[in-house]
Amino acid sequence: LDNVYLAKVDCSHPVRMQSDVGKRLAAHATGLGKVLLAAVDPTVLRRLLEAQPLARFTSNTIVDVSILMAHLETVATSRVAIDDQEISPGLRCVAVPIFDYRSQVAAALSVSIPMMRAHMCPLPEALALIAEASIRISERIGATSEDPILRTLTRRSEAKAAIARAMSHGSVAAIRPPNVRPVEM
Repeated sequence: LDNVYLAKVDCSHPVRMQSDVGKRLAAHATGLGKVLLAAVDPTVLRRLLEAQPLARFTSNTIVDVSILMAHLETVATSRVAIDDQEISPGLRCVAVPIFDYRSQVAAALSVSIPMMRAHMCPLPEALALIAEASIRISERIGATSEDPILRTLTRRSEAKAAIARAMSHGSVAAIRPPNVRPVEM
């Protein structure tokens, strides 16, 4: 299962994520993909995920379907997905859903930050900004009500707490099998 990039804005830094509009990446290993997968009916999703092995891109990539399903349950309730160097070493991503007129997840929005620049734009700051942008985009595509969890994430203190929870409880760090070590930089 892949996610497809519909739009992209590059930063001005020479070191950045290489991605193009129309590019496909494995959904289970990206923030965007996890947001989209978390919106799929769990029974249907499990059947799709079990149809073929999940590719491992780094030692942080979740390749066990049961572990991924548990992770996606957290993503669905928290509205936050983090790619902690799961698709590419040295790159972290935070993603949120975009809702349509039926209050269903229609798309996702993310920010990817190279670890070497994480101090310049920490994940909580990025999360607060994309949560606000998601609310605005959702309104523009017909969402009739604002998602209260996303509104909460626009506050920096709440975004910081959500990132801390995602990185400790619902993240790869917490659900990684004991024999898999995190990617070293």
